[in-house]
Formats: sequence, structure tokens, C-alpha cells
Amino acid sequence: MSKRAKIICTIGPASDSEAMLEQLMLNGMDVARLNFSHGSHESHLQNMERIRKVARRLNKPVAILMDLQGPKIRIGTFAEGPVTVKPGELFTITTEDVPGNQHIVSTSYQNLPRDVHPEDKILINDGLIQMRVQKTTDKEVFCEVVIGGILYDRKGINLPGVEISEPSLTNKDLSDLQFGLEHGVDYVALSFVRTAADIRDIKTRMAGRAVPVVAKIEKPEAVENIDAIIAESDAIMVARGDLGVEISAQKVPVVQKMIIEKCMRAGVPVITATQMLDSMMANPVPTRAEASDVANAVFDGTDAVMLSGETAFGKYPLESVAMMRDIIKEAGHGDYFRINPEKVFNHRPMSASRSVCHVANVSADDIGANYIVVFTESGFTAQIMSKYRPRVPVLALTMREVSYRKMALYWGIRPSLIDHQVDLHKDLAPFEKHLKEEGLVKSGDKLIIVAGSSIEEGATNMMRIHRVL
Repeated sequence: MSKRAKIICTIGPASDSEAMLEQLMLNGMDVARLNFSHGSHESHLQNMERIRKVARRLNKPVAILMDLQGPKIRIGTFAEGPVTVKPGELFTITTEDVPGNQHIVSTSYQNLPRDVHPEDKILINDGLIQMRVQKTTDKEVFCEVVIGGILYDRKGINLPGVEISEPSLTNKDLSDLQFGLEHGVDYVALSFVRTAADIRDIKTRMAGRAVPVVAKIEKPEAVENIDAIIAESDAIMVARGDLGVEISAQKVPVVQKMIIEKCMRAGVPVITATQMLDSMMANPVPTRAEASDVANAVFDGTDAVMLSGETAFGKYPLESVAMMRDIIKEAGHGDYFRINPEKVFNHRPMSASRSVCHVANVSADDIGANYIVVFTESGFTAQIMSKYRPRVPVLALTMREVSYRKMALYWGIRPSLIDHQVDLHKDLAPFEKHLKEEGLVKSGDKLIIVAGSSIEEGATNMMRIHRVL
């Protein structure tokens, strides 16, 4: 049984060679994530070229997701290496470029003294260190250490409950976005989204380019505005790292399930991310809790699960993706979905495309079809079909390479690239020949074919039952 939920792997020093990329693809990677918080444009371009080269060689659809850094707030560097701070000590964060020491460190975020107020919390290094604001000046934030620990260079700062004045798209993001669009990325992930206006803003700046935008949910404001954000976004990522620091770890599972359900209702792909197999950065096998975490995300209905440090710089990148693949397969053996897509994704009235996909899904069960075959120009029909969570595999055929790669993210969809339009009213022999050559079907297989009377997006309006000769 092939896996249905998809796997996103973050590419970094542990995984950016052609040999390792090939192994990741062969073992289940569907989407390659490039984290623009790190690396240069030159290094990202080299990675893109290697990913495309290996994917073509393997004849495998692999999408490239560029992940913009967003307004990530970090501390500066320390003159003599890491320092230890203890509860009750006073510590200063300054916007001036000074070398850090036991009592002070810089930050590149110039608005920090204006954004925070006395009694606000400042969390550093994913919340491991906690400080309380005592007072501020034009350039300094004076704090008391509440929970101590070791401060390392350039660790992240989180400000739970504080409204950040910097926009979600920084100048660095705009430069990175232009670079990514010029080099053909398949998805753009926007970090620290707060409202639907952030999504509209980036789409406006993309000047009409049809590259899907993934909204990363990692701020409390985003959770509060989730319905409007889903309505504007092409996909959603539950980014549990920063989210778990901002809203507290114990609330994350409930928020995760809520967001997945809302995305399924809206027919929007959803990604579950961060610390899924975190221990595999140093160990060849995951904890049992991590295995359960991945499986439960699949049961909840996530379209994809994501590996971050595990494949970017961990010791066991290949073992991590293989383990995630196996967990997804095992989770797919039973009907444990918390949500019944037949009840959830059933808006009335339906569009023609949605109605045909709905009937095709039911018919596939009724006749015991081996496959559902979708002909699609943009990938939109495949996305609709995916949300019905059909029990049989879905083969999505397209002539557009950009759609071929984009569909790599969709749950249960196996994209295939064809070089000519198929006329379903005429001889289907060339169509059957293509599927057989790809090793997708065999003689005697029963197919549910979904297509349109024209190749225009949204023109899906017909279904056909066919037996392969």
C-alpha cells in the first residue's frame, strides 16, 4: 500500500547532495522545503537545481517550497561565547550593536523597546529562557530573569501576547520572494501570519503570479483569525514550534486538530510541522510518542507532515523520512479519521467540478474501482478529489509541469505528466498505453475517469467508467 499523506523534507547540509536527495525522493519525499532563514541565494539556487535534476532523473514529481523568514526576532552575539543567566538577575536587551556579555545582548529588531511594556514576557530559545520586562527606554529593554539557562548566539525571541509592529513581509522577505519567483518555486510559505490581510499583501506583491501561498500559523492572532486566513490562503501550515511557545505547549494539540478540521471543511491543503521526529536528529529511531504524533496527525486528516532539522542537519535524514513514510502507511491501514470527509466537504450548492468529484468518489467504492483517473489543467480538480479522501488511489494527469509538481502536496494524489490532450470520446488506447508504461495500471483494472469538455480550469463536468484492455 502506498502512502497517502505527503512528506515535506527541509533541505540543509545533511541532505543537499544529489546522492542524498535521490535517496530522500526514493524513500518518500514529495516536497523539498528551502528555509530562507538560512543560506544565500546562491546556495538556494544550487539546491533548487539539484532537486529539479534528481526529480527529472527519477521521473518523480517533487515540489519546491520556499519558506520566508518573516519578522523573526533574534538576539545578537556574545563576545566570549555563550553566557549563563540565573533567576532574579537583571539583563538588558538593546537595539545598539554591542558585543554581548553576562548582562546585555543586542537585537536587530529596532522596534522591540516600543512594542513591549512592563510585565510583558520575553522568551528566548523556544521558551527555555524566560524574562520579565521591568522598564524600557528608546533603545533598551531592562528585564528580570525568571527562568534561567544558557544564552547562545542569535537565538530566537518570542513575545507572547505582544502585538508586533513590524509587518509579516520584511525587506529581506521581499528580496527572497523575488528571487524565488524568478527561479520557479512551486509554493511560498509566509511566516508569522497574523491576519488575512497579510496573505492579500503577499499575493498583491506577487503581481498575479499563480504560485500558491502557504500561511504559517504560529501566532495567537493567526489562531483567532483562522477562518479568514484559510479563506485567503492556498494552503495552511500548523507551525507548532513558535506556536507552542506563543500559546503554551498544552494548547497546541487542540489548536492543531481545530485547524486541520477547518481546512478539510474548506477544501484547503494543511501541513502539520515541527518536531515530529525531533529525537531522530540524534538517534536512528523515534520515540513512541513521536510515532504516535505523526500517526495522529494523519488520523486527523492532515495532507502532509513535515521534517525540519531531522533532514536539514540531523544525523539520520534518510532514516527519518523512511520512518515517517512507514508510519503514514501503517496509519492508512485503518479507518481512524476523526472527520468523515463525505460529511465535511459537502457544501451545497456544489460546483460542477465538486459534484463530479463527489460522484466519482462514491462510484469508485460502488464498483470496486482500482483507480480514479483525473485529467486536470491546473491541478484544481485533483485538489477537490483529494479532499474527499477516496479509498482508491487517484492518478492525476496533466500536460503542465507546474501543475504536475504542485499536485505532489495533495493527499492521495499521484501526478503523471502527459504530452498531449486525451480525447475521451475517441480511442483510449494511447491513454492506456501511457498508464501501462508508467507502471500505474494493468489489463482488467477498472477506472473511474474524471475530465472536462474543455481544458479550461474549473471545466470538469464528466465522469466515465472504463475497464483497461
